[in-house]
Amino acid sequence: MSDPRQPAAGTTRGATSVGPEKKSRKGLWLGLVVAAALIALLLLLSQCGGDDDPQPGAAASASPTSTSAAAGTSASSSSPRASSSASSSATSSASSSASGAAGGAAGAAAAGQPSSLVAADGTAVLDPAAPADPTPVLGQVSGQQVTGTAVQVLSVPADEGFWVGSSDDQRVWVQLAGQAGESPYQVRQGDRVDFTGTVTAHDGGFPATVGVDDAEGAAQLAAQGQHVEADRASVTLSS
Repeated sequence: MSDPRQPAAGTTRGATSVGPEKKSRKGLWLGLVVAAALIALLLLLSQCGGDDDPQPGAAASASPTSTSAAAGTSASSSSPRASSSASSSATSSASSSASGAAGGAAGAAAAGQPSSLVAADGTAVLDPAAPADPTPVLGQVSGQQVTGTAVQVLSVPADEGFWVGSSDDQRVWVQLAGQAGESPYQVRQGDRVDFTGTVTAHDGGFPATVGVDDAEGAAQLAAQGQHVEADRASVTLSS
């Protein structure tokens, strides 16, 4: 007869039997922990990837475009100014040229025709285009007939003579000779006259003889040594 206090055969004292249900619970928890760790890792990686989004690169890429656009805007805005400046300069230049041409035309109209005092051999005694002291030329054409056309009267310091030319540096004395007509033309300063005459030599006393003093160019007349002697009847107002 067996002793009831003896454990049944196949049973070990002090050990707790672990069944299949307890083992499956442990495996489930382990799987959940691993899954949670993986999810957390994926979330962390996705956040890191979001932070590394190439926005600076995009900004850098956009920057040249913005710069180019700004440069284009600046160029386009400055271009009209440059064009306007060039247009204004061209207009100003054209206006100046037109004014000069108008002034030249007005002067030519006032003169009526080109001014000249030419000797018989074609030598220009007075050349308005190249003003110069006529003394050397007067010496070369001494004794020749000269023709004055639209020559300006600079001053009339004596009753029988006057200065003609373009300036006090380029002038010739015209001495009147012969008898006046019934209606003699009275020469006045500023007139333009036509005449014919002869280049005639004179000495140092000639200025005083014809009534030209120092203030009226006596020294210059004496130094020239030549004057034009014109018949009074040949002197007429240039048309």
